[in-house]
Amino acid sequence: MRRLICGTVMAIGLMGASSVLADPRLDEKVYSPFVQKGVGEFELRGGGEVGRGALSGAATTVWEVEYGVSDQLSVSLVAALAHASGGPTQATAIGIEAIDYLGQIPKLGIDSGLYFEYAHGLHGENDKVEGKILLAKTVGRFQGLLNLIVEKPLSAPTGEGIGSYGYAASATWRVLGHVRLGAEMFGDFGDDHMFLRHQGAYGGPQIKWSGRPRGSPVEIEVDAGWLTPIGADRAEARGQLRLGVELERRF
Repeated sequence: MRRLICGTVMAIGLMGASSVLADPRLDEKVYSPFVQKGVGEFELRGGGEVGRGALSGAATTVWEVEYGVSDQLSVSLVAALAHASGGPTQATAIGIEAIDYLGQIPKLGIDSGLYFEYAHGLHGENDKVEGKILLAKTVGRFQGLLNLIVEKPLSAPTGEGIGSYGYAASATWRVLGHVRLGAEMFGDFGDDHMFLRHQGAYGGPQIKWSGRPRGSPVEIEVDAGWLTPIGADRAEARGQLRLGVELERRF
């Protein structure tokens, strides 16, 4: 089990030894609306562009610490790093997140929640706010998640502080024990100037595993995916590797 944890963290770190500015969606993940009171989580995740293309070698690494204040509300501290071509690895943002579980939509069986983030930009990056509608549908071994995203910079020059819109989605099935297989996708709807026109996405297979070492109060979750560019994003890279590890404990 220690080898699994160390190997996962090392792999995420290797994503950080990369070049050029990263696709801003590399710091995204598909969020669930569910919240657990008294549960603390530490998450380390990374994403990197692989293969030839305009963003080849780009990467982002994110640290996130979350605590469930109640069964409806969790709060998190989050920090992100970007890895620039020919330059040092730099912190790009530090911020706070909150998830508010709203409950299940009557007759549809869809759980819903709201997500909010304020991020303070570092090393020349803009401050920003981000909001998401979080939706989840669970039927037996299947779980589908959908995030509808809006983001707006706060400190951009006049005329550049436009809102952008996107989505993150996953569909997974529990196939054996604590292993889930499925697919995920991250994409854009556009921005205030160009909405639903010539937008791209990344999509591909996903594998998730969770488990608790014998006698340990800590649960471990590992999430990995390989995404292929679709549509307007085909010129960016051959693919996108994502890897995350999360440690969770009830206090």
